[in-house]
Amino acid sequence: MNPEICELFDRLTEIDETLKFLDPEKGEDFFRWIYFLESRDIVCMSIRRISKNINPQIPEPWASMSADEIIKGLGVYR
Repeated sequence: MNPEICELFDRLTEIDETLKFLDPEKGEDFFRWIYFLESRDIVCMSIRRISKNINPQIPEPWASMSADEIIKGLGVYR
């Protein structure tokens, strides 16, 4: 696994553990709870962004073509 993603998943686990112990009904915990929720969203977006860059989806028209058609279109012949 990508080391950055691994680190982000560790951070996500820490945030989730912290959220379990915060009580949003308390005034002082409410703002910390909001902070950790927003932090969790940022970490999740970062994981998605890195994953998308590592494993981008195959764009059309390449996705509809066979391997031979792609190779022929690139000018590379077997």
